[in-house]
Amino acid sequence: MPALKHVTFLLALGATLSAQNADAGFPACTMSNTVLGTGSDPVNYVRMKLRADGRPAIVFSTDVHNNSALYFYDCASPVCDSDNVVTLDFSSNYFGAPGIVIRSDGRPLISASHYGGLRLYDCADAGCGSFADIDILPVGSAILADLPLTLQTNGNPLLLYRDSAIGARPGWLIAHFCADAACARGSEQVLAQPPEQSQFDGLALALDKQGVPIASYLTTQGPSNVYGYDIGVCSGNPACSVVTSTQIAAPVASFQPTLTALAVRSDGRPLALQNLTDTFALLDCTTSACTAATRRSLPANAVGFPLGLGLLSGDAPAFALFGTATVGAFACADATCSNGSEVAIASAQQGVLDGDFALDSAMLPAVAYIDSAARNLAFARCSLPDPIFANGFE
Repeated sequence: MPALKHVTFLLALGATLSAQNADAGFPACTMSNTVLGTGSDPVNYVRMKLRADGRPAIVFSTDVHNNSALYFYDCASPVCDSDNVVTLDFSSNYFGAPGIVIRSDGRPLISASHYGGLRLYDCADAGCGSFADIDILPVGSAILADLPLTLQTNGNPLLLYRDSAIGARPGWLIAHFCADAACARGSEQVLAQPPEQSQFDGLALALDKQGVPIASYLTTQGPSNVYGYDIGVCSGNPACSVVTSTQIAAPVASFQPTLTALAVRSDGRPLALQNLTDTFALLDCTTSACTAATRRSLPANAVGFPLGLGLLSGDAPAFALFGTATVGAFACADATCSNGSEVAIASAQQGVLDGDFALDSAMLPAVAYIDSAARNLAFARCSLPDPIFANGFE
């Protein structure tokens, strides 16, 4: 392990832009966009969680052949205008997004590949000043896809991964259930097996109110850039011993980032966002098992590239939205997203390589994203007005 593994260092932030925008879907808020200080290496993947106080906790990886790195970005404020960056690890390359959760005591837990293995980074404190490495799969296991992470209802971690294409479970989709908080023990269930010469991409993971896992993923049509959109809903005892798998969107060709996004409605029905090229839509499951889904095109004023998914009051969907030289979020006005409105701010981004979306406790949006041209990391969020100036100067 490199000597810098537990070294913590400070990085300067880029300038923060601000704009005032009141929106019917989101509470009235001020949008800001900050280019984060991540050094000179190109960034390729990012995932984010919001702490209880609204501060973002961000994990990202760099893309330097045979010398890539994984970092934890601990924002000191809700708008991330100051920070502490922790070097977690180094690896040859990262071929999928890491995962992050915040434990009930505020400590981050992070999942990522490590020289083809699968590793957890269990932070000893909220700022991840030190951490333990937990190897779920050894180096050389050819784990080369996204690694979503969540917490089971008992607080133990749950991971989703695509197994090695050359192993005994070639490219299978696997759920790893940790049997304890430190994931020293665990069990696995197979969620799906790809058709011959196909593979799974764009993995996402969610739990319903009963703690039942649900996974969304893209399935290539052979060795191609044509993707079907699939969902797997677990049931049975033990968990995921039975999986109902359904293709909820027909295969389409896409050159956009291969992402899926997943949320669970208050009645247990999954909801997914499709953002493949020219096929932007919400995929609204008709039952909790999602054996069928209603395709809902996005409103005409949701112009741009959508990413991520959350639910506002009344199960109204919300997602990040990247327009021409803008970054923001779109709030649907109702559960079916028949219409809605956007908050946005100017952005220098020329396209999105990867990103993540979240809603805070006040139902205000936050977006972490990577500019596909500059390959830098930025953070945008809508914040409540400063109460000192909320009523003017009278």
